[in-house]
Amino acid sequence: MPSRVRRFPAHVETARLRGDRTTRQDADALVALVGDPAIPESMYPMRFRAPGQTRAFVDRSVRHWDEHGFGLWTARERDTGEVVGRAGIMHTVVAGEEAVEVGWFFARRVWGRGYAPELAAEAVRWAFEGLGLAELVTFTMTTNSASRAVMGKLGFTLDREVVHADLPHVLFRLRPEGWAARQAAAG
Repeated sequence: MPSRVRRFPAHVETARLRGDRTTRQDADALVALVGDPAIPESMYPMRFRAPGQTRAFVDRSVRHWDEHGFGLWTARERDTGEVVGRAGIMHTVVAGEEAVEVGWFFARRVWGRGYAPELAAEAVRWAFEGLGLAELVTFTMTTNSASRAVMGKLGFTLDREVVHADLPHVLFRLRPEGWAARQAAAG
């Protein structure tokens, strides 16, 4: 019996978004989104959002795709093609543990539209169904209630509080059976 081909697509589409493998050409748009000074410190401290840091993160994202065959997508609105964020999966280390993280970031002007769970759900689906991963993690600062709400919508469950980047965070986990149960309950 042939082994199952594992894959994570470089391009996905949802009802309202298009996700494309992040490239260095996306850096300017992502710098503008991440650098928005109106984003609360409690959600994403400004000290981590300098243009050089965002460009370095884009470079790491590109290398991650090259090395692992999966990573973050740059999110664009399907109707306009405008870059509105990023979402996907990447290797990480959190609380001393190597893991694959589901992450997202969306422009403040599109908050409340449900874009984060829409595209992050595609990343979770492909992580489990396409790559066959045994577990995913996600984490955020303890004060970021919006991201915690997205985590709940995706079916992640709270594991514990941790310190990450010298700040208090909450760590959530999801296994394929939890994802399947969440999908079945959603209909």
